[in-house]
Amino acid sequence: MTAGPRLLVPTALLVATLGVSTLTVQAVGALAGTPGPEVAADGPDAPAWVSVPAAGLDEQPVAPEGLTAQGTINPDQGEAIWYTGTGRVVPGQVGTAVVAAHMVYYDEPDVFHDLGEVVEGDVITVGYGNGATREFVVTDTQQLSKKGLQSSPLVWGDQDDVARIALITCDDSLGERADGHRRANFVAIAEAVEG
Repeated sequence: MTAGPRLLVPTALLVATLGVSTLTVQAVGALAGTPGPEVAADGPDAPAWVSVPAAGLDEQPVAPEGLTAQGTINPDQGEAIWYTGTGRVVPGQVGTAVVAAHMVYYDEPDVFHDLGEVVEGDVITVGYGNGATREFVVTDTQQLSKKGLQSSPLVWGDQDDVARIALITCDDSLGERADGHRRANFVAIAEAVEG
């Protein structure tokens, strides 16, 4: 049995930008400077679920999580997380929030198995414990090498114009490394719409 895949190692010390494929489209309705509703990291106002219809996800529970002891973002099998470290924000706050889940786990399809089906213009919804929801429109999708993901400005760069989510999982298109982990990641960037 092989080990469950490590999703990424976010660190500012790695300075390589290897964007393998880039496709950017401006989303109609994404509003710069729109703070939206008040969002908290915990309690009833915290993010509770995410829906990604294009990836077959409907109200998938999402929980806050930091780095593992090995310094990686590594959700458990069947779990989606929003990353709490490296200056990231809570999904729905102005800034870039990171939501991650595995595509496969021990060779079994996992939460973000079909995330690669997401394209520009698709809608993602985040639901909160208080019953509120916030919609985000996909503005960019990228396939990135592991090294490229670690320093991607779209994911880790500072931005204070809009509430943005970076959905991240592994990508099969570049195959596997000798240790069984995928060589690439798939990233979908989505920006909040007014409301």
